[in-house]
Amino acid sequence: MNMKTIGFVCAAVLCCSAMGANKSTNKWHSVKGLFPENVKTVGIVMPSSVLSRSVLEKGVKMLEEAGYKVKVGDFVRVKEQAAVEDRVKDFEKMWLDPEVDILFMARGGSGAIDVIGKLDWAKLRTREMRVIGFSDITLILNTMLSQKAGHPYSGPMLSAFDSWTKDSMKWFRKMLDGAPLKPLKVKVLKEGTAKGLPMGGHLERLHRLVTTTKLAPSAAGRVVFIECTARYPIEDVKRWMVELRDTGYLKDAAAVVFSNFQQKGEDRKILDEFIPAYAKTLNCPVVAGYPYGHCPRSYLIDFFREVEITADGVVKW
Repeated sequence: MNMKTIGFVCAAVLCCSAMGANKSTNKWHSVKGLFPENVKTVGIVMPSSVLSRSVLEKGVKMLEEAGYKVKVGDFVRVKEQAAVEDRVKDFEKMWLDPEVDILFMARGGSGAIDVIGKLDWAKLRTREMRVIGFSDITLILNTMLSQKAGHPYSGPMLSAFDSWTKDSMKWFRKMLDGAPLKPLKVKVLKEGTAKGLPMGGHLERLHRLVTTTKLAPSAAGRVVFIECTARYPIEDVKRWMVELRDTGYLKDAAAVVFSNFQQKGEDRKILDEFIPAYAKTLNCPVVAGYPYGHCPRSYLIDFFREVEITADGVVKW
């Protein structure tokens, strides 16, 4: 692979980092009209890590000023992570609250792995609920698929209010409405066409769900979106991808879409070499550069909305 190609792949795989990540602070845009008109009450829960009180309260205030009633879980306004049982209770209570129209995660972090096995999924299946989150919430969203409970959306949470872009907010609303969305051109790493429902999210969390639990949904026929933060050793990042492939989990996937990877410096160079080579070993089309993940320009993904990938690398919803 020549240097020009490597540079293009770098720009594609790490697109979100290159799109204003260093200018992402203090963008507290109004969230008026963020949710569909049938959403009157927003439920805020925190099944993973604690969100700083200042960010939490500012986010809640913004939603209220936008005209939404906000219900905050009993164990959200805390200084330290609540016990697993309390986080489970909070999540179930808010999901089953007849007044709550949508569940909006406060933040990701860590801890959802302890929650998913304790949730009463049979009880949750008694009420349809839209749930929005990503990062550590990858564990909950994908378990929702395997347990056939609720409607998962992967994308910006309340903690993103201080950084996400205006076009991400507009996309968020259109995706929730099921409205037409603009086609997005991405980088083709392995040619082919694909069509299917999406799944996936944070690489480490998806790998953990697949390799350590029995709660992972099948990837057969699905378009698997993958993003990752930079907090992990690069060799682990590569190993997780290899194991997802070698366990056969991606064998029948419709396509794989690499989104934002935050690695920089030498780790970025390693990924720029590894991901295109890895893509060639999969049995499905592979593209890179979709705007989703830990970055200001992050587009909400509806796990129940079919996505198509064309031969020339255009993603259509």
